[in-house]
Amino acid sequence: MGRREIGLVSSTLLLPATAFLAVTALISDALDLNEFVFHKYTGYAATLLVLVHVCAHWPSLVAFWTGRTRHRAGTETATSQAGPETAPSWRHGVSRRAVLAAAGFGATGFAAGWLVRPSDVGRLPGEDFGALYHRASSPGFADALGALVGWGVQPARTKDYPGAARIVLPPVAAPPELSVAGAIERRRSLRDYADRPLATAELSWLLGAATGITGPGGLRAAPSAGAQYPIETYVVASRVEGIEPGIYHYAPADHALERVRSGTFGGDLVIAGLGQEFLAQAPVVLVLAAIFQRLRWRYRERAYRYALLEAGHIGQNVYLAAEAAGLGACAVGAFFDDALNRLLDLDGAEEAALMLVPVGPR
Repeated sequence: MGRREIGLVSSTLLLPATAFLAVTALISDALDLNEFVFHKYTGYAATLLVLVHVCAHWPSLVAFWTGRTRHRAGTETATSQAGPETAPSWRHGVSRRAVLAAAGFGATGFAAGWLVRPSDVGRLPGEDFGALYHRASSPGFADALGALVGWGVQPARTKDYPGAARIVLPPVAAPPELSVAGAIERRRSLRDYADRPLATAELSWLLGAATGITGPGGLRAAPSAGAQYPIETYVVASRVEGIEPGIYHYAPADHALERVRSGTFGGDLVIAGLGQEFLAQAPVVLVLAAIFQRLRWRYRERAYRYALLEAGHIGQNVYLAAEAAGLGACAVGAFFDDALNRLLDLDGAEEAALMLVPVGPR
């Protein structure tokens, strides 16, 4: 295969690779994804293709950037009149000044479009459902009076899996002493984990700190609006000593795990988590899900706000508990909701996943 054919093949392959690379770059930047596997591997492929392409077209590139392109002027005339010995003539191609001017005009147009965009962009009806929800869930005095009429009945504050295999966890034991100030200071998101399984005692400590019962009447480790406790904790265990890989539901009343599904689901988490590889590398991934009716019956449209607030409290508890135990955690909010809900066998309406928190040793 000659240089020209190599250039044509690499150019053809560069088109889909570059398009996919650009799209995944925008997605990973917009969603703040980490270690996005599809973007990374496409980047490797695009880099290799660019190198091949540049090598195949190196003489042409040198000629262009030195301001000349080589050609046979009047091929037929040169062949018929001057013979094959006629030296090639040279002419100036597209100047570097023209290229830089075009790039400058493009950048200027982009900047102008950004600066003159409407001030209310992102706040138009239908543009930002989060902002619309926030306004709709901001009740006034009249709305507060309407809250006296409940939205449905109060459900149970715990969820059970009758007949599921149960694993009673060891009692919660605090790790070596670390002050709250020290844990807060050291807390960082960790995405690279040491290659060892998590101890059962470590998992027990994490779950107790997350949504464990710590006081009379079922009071828990994290604050909850009206003590309704809408958050359910699921454990996707891949490498935990003494625990078979699978998906488990944490039952705080008994400090036990209820098996939902057996098997290894690291790959499923990566797919549901938009290709973030460290989800499969963590020995344990905690999934926080909310049963909205536990709040809705009492707080109506404010329920979703309170569910998110509580998930945030629990996530921070996991972070600090992990630091105290010499572990690391990383909260993840970027995932395909339907895929993750299906994995946990949740309907996505009455109960839905809100956050993943992979945890592993440093």
